[in-house]
Amino acid sequence: MSKNKMVLGISFAIITFYMVVEFLGGYWFNSLTLMADAGHMANDSLSIFLAWIGLFLSLKWQKWLALINGISLVWVAIWIFIEAVTRWQAPIEIAALPMLGVALLGFGINLLVAFIMLKSNRHNLNIRAAYLHVLVDLFGSVVAIIAGISAWWLNWQWVDVVASGILSLFVLYSGISTVSRAVKSLYDSNTNFLLDDHSH
Repeated sequence: MSKNKMVLGISFAIITFYMVVEFLGGYWFNSLTLMADAGHMANDSLSIFLAWIGLFLSLKWQKWLALINGISLVWVAIWIFIEAVTRWQAPIEIAALPMLGVALLGFGINLLVAFIMLKSNRHNLNIRAAYLHVLVDLFGSVVAIIAGISAWWLNWQWVDVVASGILSLFVLYSGISTVSRAVKSLYDSNTNFLLDDHSH
């Protein structure tokens, strides 16, 4: 249990710090992909924080927290999609090279956090949800890098909007998956939702 607390604490600190950096970068450089990914990283912070709190609570409360995690992911996906549609209708030129730099940094940060969280107990659904958040963000960083290269090298500004739309689908999938497992665990006590498991 203490190992899970330490892993979640370190991951929370790293994710929260970079979330601020990425959001400011997206705002300054007019990149919807960066801002969308920062929005998801804010959700990552919440997910990891709730997973940490869940270690102190009963199994029932952990299931409810997992449900909240999943619902929040769905909300973020909808927000990203709406922003992408709005940006498609009213394009804004992005600062491609700085955006690419922030995206590359984000890839490194998410890779580091994903590696750290491999040391946690992912049989716990809240920790699993938090880990899924990080994996989606890792993919989001790859999408942001592709968008940055396309905008910088080929001047395809529209790729930023398309990339954020694609990202929203993966966020939505993660959210629905987490909600589904949480609901099943609430209605079926036999569903695999373990506070701790040393079988692996």
